[in-house]
Amino acid sequence: MRLPTKEFAVLLACAGVGSSLQADIPADLPVASLISSAKSHLATGSPRDALAYFDAAVARDPTNYLTIFQRGATYLSLGRDTQAIDDFNRVLKLKPDFDGALLQRSRIKSRSADWTGAKEDLVKAGKKSSPEYVELDEAQTAEKAAEQAEAKGDWETTHTTNFPGSVEPHLQISSTLFYSLGDYERAIAQIRKCLHSDPDSKSCSRLFRKEKQYVKSLNKLQEFKEKRKFTNAINILVGTKDESGMIDDVKEDVKEAREAGYIHPNAPNELYASLIEVTCEIYRAMNSKKAKTYCADILQLKPHSLHGLLYQAQTYIDEDEFERAINTLTTAKEHHQSSREVQELLQKAQVLLKRSKQKDYYKILGVSRDADDRTIKRAYRQLTKIHHPDKAMSQGVSKEDAETKMASINEAYEVLSDPELRARFDNGDDPNDPESGRGGPFQGHPFAGGRGGGGQQFFFQQGGGGGGAQFKFNGFPGGFPF
Repeated sequence: MRLPTKEFAVLLACAGVGSSLQADIPADLPVASLISSAKSHLATGSPRDALAYFDAAVARDPTNYLTIFQRGATYLSLGRDTQAIDDFNRVLKLKPDFDGALLQRSRIKSRSADWTGAKEDLVKAGKKSSPEYVELDEAQTAEKAAEQAEAKGDWETTHTTNFPGSVEPHLQISSTLFYSLGDYERAIAQIRKCLHSDPDSKSCSRLFRKEKQYVKSLNKLQEFKEKRKFTNAINILVGTKDESGMIDDVKEDVKEAREAGYIHPNAPNELYASLIEVTCEIYRAMNSKKAKTYCADILQLKPHSLHGLLYQAQTYIDEDEFERAINTLTTAKEHHQSSREVQELLQKAQVLLKRSKQKDYYKILGVSRDADDRTIKRAYRQLTKIHHPDKAMSQGVSKEDAETKMASINEAYEVLSDPELRARFDNGDDPNDPESGRGGPFQGHPFAGGRGGGGQQFFFQQGGGGGGAQFKFNGFPGGFPF
């Protein structure tokens, strides 16, 4: 029988489980049928489904101690000791001499180092002379000796008496601390105790070497990340063609530790999750498409992951789904209030949402948002040649439509050619939107010059004999004809 220490019991208590699965159970189903269905689910390895039927059966007949006991045993199989002991307590109130409940409760108490309580239950069950009682007595004596040795600073005695005759608790505690909780220092300190207790233990030596190597790799990973040596960092995380990476290695270690009983089935997976998150972060920094997989994975493991949410929000922005991006970033802000990146991206998404409902002057001129002044001016000249009213009319476009198009082009250029107006527009404030409160640069006729006459002015000079029209721009010295 394994007797974990108080520390290990507390660690397992942190590994909570979700509520039992809900089943659509007919209200008129007999209690006997409910119990039968629960047992069927247990037989097929579905204890969570079984709980739903046991819950229904207990609700219908709260005095049936056997049903309550069976539900408690099911809780126990899922590692839900608190609910299990509650059920065993209920059983013993209904039937104080029920040995099954006494024995199970004794075992739960022993896992939390409640030696006295565990022994009392064994006595009530008539097991005072059993091997279990002897082990409990020895464990209680060993714990007292260890506490006395620790008070005297006699660490060697502490190590050798804390876990009499077994390295299992050391492996359990160290594995849980290292892989489940990410507490590397305490994990290594714990496995060192095992080596003090049993220097020849191969299992403790193997775990000690593995944990030390992982810590070394984690330190190297942090160094590469800080120096922005992202390729080196990724090699540690996902591996190379010749070597596996930490992610796969840790995943396999956790699987083996759970199968061996060293890590509780429902314990957290903090080390693995942290590796997935930093991989998401680094691939984001590299602008790599590979970020997609890891950032999606971390949101499954940790729904409020900072880098997972940032990646998701940026994806929404790239797809012009600004409202979804804002919702995602609002969630990120709630959980990461000090993140500047969240705040900046949220402001960007809000500006883009507002801009998406306004005119897009960049789109009108056919230039990118980071276009320089020269590119904007060149695009403007080309468009005015193409959409000159006389040319447009020869192509079957009405004079009114042509003038409207030219007004739109002129308006876009008026904003993007002026650094102040362009900055306002980039920040989500359309200078031509009367609701902005600052008024637009254009007054009166759409072809009139803006900003006190300093802007573009153009007029049509109708001439005969094929003279055509002239399009004159005061914005360019001397204008230029078309």
